[in-house]
Amino acid sequence: MYQLQRVAGITLVAVIVAVAVVAHAMAAPNPISIQQCFVTVPKPLSKKAGGTQIKYVNQGSKSATHVTFAVGYRNAENNYLRKVTDDGEFEPGHVIDHHFNLYQDVTYAGKKVQSCSPVSVTWADGSKWTK
Repeated sequence: MYQLQRVAGITLVAVIVAVAVVAHAMAAPNPISIQQCFVTVPKPLSKKAGGTQIKYVNQGSKSATHVTFAVGYRNAENNYLRKVTDDGEFEPGHVIDHHFNLYQDVTYAGKKVQSCSPVSVTWADGSKWTK
């Protein structure tokens, strides 16, 4: 009887550990969906990019206060990967369309970015999501 309880206890501990490992491996889905992301055209008489425009939606269930994006851009000289953070109060389901000073120091090579993805979100309650 004692041996059966011991085996059952060990089995229960193994199941709990396995569930914890699987839960940790299954990261939360990305709560931000990007609708548009592009580098804006230079100002008149300038060869430098005008900044970066990102249009996105908070798909989470609570308001976000900080959303950080990683944006890749390439011109004839370099490949770039930079981060920019949008600060404010971004309610679930609302479309956010913001312009950033990102890449204004780089020679313009067209609107197309190489990559654009959210890498972290800070929620209004202080909790965080990270890619």
